[in-house]
Amino acid sequence: MSDTAQQIAERAIATYGAAEAARIYRETEAAYYTEAQWCDSASDERRKEQLAESYGRIAAIIEQLTGEV
Repeated sequence: MSDTAQQIAERAIATYGAAEAARIYRETEAAYYTEAQWCDSASDERRKEQLAESYGRIAAIIEQLTGEV
């Protein structure tokens, strides 16, 4: 069974601290959106966008749990 976004967020906070965890997930989200712009195929582009959305959801949970923005 895979971890939920909440579990991943909690583990990231415990590992990196709130501010660093939020920064890591927001930067990774941005990187995947940037990569998606340069994809040659629509399926690759959508996959990168989905990854970015996942990282964005985890970052939002971290921010919600800790008040980090």
